[in-house]
Amino acid sequence: MRKEVIFAIILGLILGSVLVYGIYTANKSTTPVTEATPKTNTPPLENNPVNTLLTINSPRDGEIFSDSIATISGKTNPENALIIVTEGNHLLPKITPEGNFATSIKLIKGGNLIQITAITPSGQRQDLFLNLVFSTQ
Repeated sequence: MRKEVIFAIILGLILGSVLVYGIYTANKSTTPVTEATPKTNTPPLENNPVNTLLTINSPRDGEIFSDSIATISGKTNPENALIIVTEGNHLLPKITPEGNFATSIKLIKGGNLIQITAITPSGQRQDLFLNLVFSTQ
């Protein structure tokens, strides 16, 4: 009788642990993507228009896409270096002499954190982050 009780307690602990882990994983996967936005030392564009190195025209932060391809467009100084980092790629889009740029990126299902960085020839840097969502529903 004592062996059966100990076996039932151990089995209950194992099943309970698996259940708690499953609930934890489900809750973690449903948290909004915007909570995972990294913090940078770069001031936001809206609060610092004089020092703006980079402007993103589209897409908007938090935009939801039903297609896996998104086009990022914006403006920066033509002399700046521009780097776009996606979930699985690093892109160096061409900047027109007017300072415009546009490039297509491939989104993965769910949340996509996109980092866009402009660097001046003197080394000044501005990072912008976009949270884009690709949903097939």
